[in-house]
Amino acid sequence: MDPDLTKFALIGKPQVVLEIINASKSFKTPEGGTLNALTDVCVNVEASEFVTLLGPSGCGKTTLLRTVSGFEALDAGEILIDGRAVTQIPAHRRPVNTVFQRYALFPHLDVRRNVSYALDISRVGREDTRRRVDEMLDLVGLSGFAARRINQLSGGQQQRVALARALIARPKLLLLDEPLSALDKNLRQKMQQELKALQAELGIAFVFVTHDQDEALTMSDRIAVLANGRIQQLGRPEELYRHPKNVFTADFLGESNLLSVEVSNRAATLADGQRLEAAINDGMAHLLIRPEALTARSPSDDALCFSGVASRSVYTGTDYRVDVKTEKFGTLAALLRADDMQPQAGQDITLWARRDAVHLIPEHEAAP
Repeated sequence: MDPDLTKFALIGKPQVVLEIINASKSFKTPEGGTLNALTDVCVNVEASEFVTLLGPSGCGKTTLLRTVSGFEALDAGEILIDGRAVTQIPAHRRPVNTVFQRYALFPHLDVRRNVSYALDISRVGREDTRRRVDEMLDLVGLSGFAARRINQLSGGQQQRVALARALIARPKLLLLDEPLSALDKNLRQKMQQELKALQAELGIAFVFVTHDQDEALTMSDRIAVLANGRIQQLGRPEELYRHPKNVFTADFLGESNLLSVEVSNRAATLADGQRLEAAINDGMAHLLIRPEALTARSPSDDALCFSGVASRSVYTGTDYRVDVKTEKFGTLAALLRADDMQPQAGQDITLWARRDAVHLIPEHEAAP
């Protein structure tokens, strides 16, 4: 074990591979001001877990990843890896590896030498290196490509080389900074599936950075939504999608209809007088209705009801994406099954939503 690490006592939980405790980081701007990139960020990542840092550009997700890797120093807070404090440990001595957006492969080396780089500088024996490289290339589906130059590979193949190079050193934690962003849509979707399968097979904790909501929902065990350098919500994909804690998370993670409602005596009242039970305090709130929660047929006698006129209807193959202009609630976006109806622009439409398919967000949680 690295002697610089042995002096730190085990102070984390054994099942937690990464702990970020009250991490804060600021930068000076060219104008002389201060940008708070991270403010009191707390995240735990368990062994074998796939956690995604999700948010818009400038929210702090890449800065957070760089503080874990050691490429950026925190102003305040602590980082523990496998229970050991590493905040003062330099990047090259931390038990993590990073896959960058542009892969950072060596164009003058072939695939084998790129993958073996970490073992070469660690002076691992030649036979052991060859065996481990062959095993890793087989794992990422590149057996037979060892002698290829980097410029002879496709984008997807280069991404696999970058993964193999990062994983061959057997890190405790793999950090991935938008590694799929340069790929076309079809290849990107394929690589999402392969990356998740690879992570499950290896049992290594992955921390993945993206601004793509669909990518985060598809791949993650848990998602941390960031805005303005703060964690807005951390939880399972279905939890964040169905029960967001604030309007930012609701709006950023998928399409949403947000209706203003008043809550009194544990009941929310819609603009047309419809009421539903509320588990929040009195005051104003936002009623979240996802487009797919709206149907053209009433699912029950007490379902919420919204009537209006279709202002736009787009056929997607299995569904119609419909904008319905209502008198009381503005325009609602709905995703209606083509088997239920074939709506046309200008058509009168009544939409329905089950009460257990909507979610109330207190007004004070509207902004990050």
